[in-house]
Amino acid sequence: MINTRMRHTCAVFALLVVSGCGAPMTGTPLPGEMDVRTLDVGQYSTEPLDSYEEFQHSVRSGTALAISRLANHVVTGNDIDAKLRYGTGVQQLAKPEDVKNVLAEQSVPVAARNKMLFGFASGSSDFRPEPFVEVPSDSTLTTVAVMQFPDSQSADRAATEFEETDFSVSPDQNERVQLAKYPMAHSHWRPGTPTIGSVVAHGSYVVSTFISTSQPVLADLTALIEKVYAAQLPMLDTLAPLSAEQALRLDLDPEGIIRRVLNPGKLAVPDPGGLAAYELQGFLHFQTDRIASKILYADSERFVFSDAYSPTTNSYTKGVAQSFGKGTDRFLQGAILIRTRGIDSAKALWLAILDAPDAKQAPSNVPDSKCTELPTDKYVKDWVCAVRYRSYVGYVWSTQLQDAQQRAAAQYAVLANSQ
Repeated sequence: MINTRMRHTCAVFALLVVSGCGAPMTGTPLPGEMDVRTLDVGQYSTEPLDSYEEFQHSVRSGTALAISRLANHVVTGNDIDAKLRYGTGVQQLAKPEDVKNVLAEQSVPVAARNKMLFGFASGSSDFRPEPFVEVPSDSTLTTVAVMQFPDSQSADRAATEFEETDFSVSPDQNERVQLAKYPMAHSHWRPGTPTIGSVVAHGSYVVSTFISTSQPVLADLTALIEKVYAAQLPMLDTLAPLSAEQALRLDLDPEGIIRRVLNPGKLAVPDPGGLAAYELQGFLHFQTDRIASKILYADSERFVFSDAYSPTTNSYTKGVAQSFGKGTDRFLQGAILIRTRGIDSAKALWLAILDAPDAKQAPSNVPDSKCTELPTDKYVKDWVCAVRYRSYVGYVWSTQLQDAQQRAAAQYAVLANSQ
């Protein structure tokens, strides 16, 4: 379960809709730039991560990095059908036990026996998720989970066993379904219900899909499953699978971008929602309106999280990720850094984000910065600030305006000190 004390239980952070004793500072301002040592940054560090913390390889870190890498090659709903534009949540599959969040709990031994390495799941819907509002029964929901196994043989076995295990939960009610375009897939449904489940092995990967629609029409359900595979399988062809040793040796920051994000905890421990870098495809999984986000961030190359999102989403029905519907939860005091294609792209993005910023709330003396209050519940207030430095745009947020302003100033300073 997610620790609700760390975040708002109802917070879904859609950037495009909102579109939110001083430590010693070092560094020398470049010609034509301000001296960031004069900014009010509170107690936040203004130096890049690698100047004070060294990344340590471990199984846990390698798995987290592998999951973020995989997310860049997992479909979102709008890749399947334009109406499935809304994100309803994500799940990281860091160990076999996590499979129970996307499949029947009886599938956990299957994942363990076949040595599942890691996986990532993403939910989509044609209904925009709202806090504490269950998805209407006439909505279309999809959950796509991709898992990597050591080789194609173990993936084939796992796919077959996943199907047999899930089918045997209600063998007297389930009915097997053959997909015309993907005869190698294992699928079944329960006649009279508007849902279908399917699983297929593809090289070292296994793709599991669950579809829920408004009407129990098998032709519509199978057509949507086939759309999932048509979009997902080619994506996996572009991603070489990793061995356990290769995952262990993955580097935290090969492009030198994670070092530039504000990191209040000063941690170099990767996590899919806490400290990670994504391409646009991976970033979209964490957004609410994925089509609008894809348009807004079209000229952006990399997205870095620092204590930003929970990569595990509560379901409406316990243990059934097919019931995704609350969106991706945002941690209370995170940061996101975006590297765009160039200075002009950064300027355009910075101008487009944040709705009606209050000029009086902008952090003092921080160039290209603005802040606004987030729409939240009546008990908690949130502020988000955005800063721009060269080709980078950063978001920071907090429950205190002054704290958000200090975070924005610190993010600007980190960027200036990272050259």
